[in-house]
Amino acid sequence: MKIELNDPRFVPALREYLQRRGCPSELRGEERFEVRVLQPAGTVRSEASDREKIFSHLREWCADHPGVQANLLD
Repeated sequence: MKIELNDPRFVPALREYLQRRGCPSELRGEERFEVRVLQPAGTVRSEASDREKIFSHLREWCADHPGVQANLLD
């Protein structure tokens, strides 16, 4: 799942935040990166549950960074 920020200065901080929560990422440009959700072996995963987890983390992070907007891209 790709994430885009309105301010590229915050990309490293958000990527680090997500990494600590089991969601590693790869850069896909200055303002975008692709994130995935790590799950324990044998866990049934779905795109909906991954999206929900990432969205929850984004909401928490954005609450601590007023003015920064994060968009989930498909």
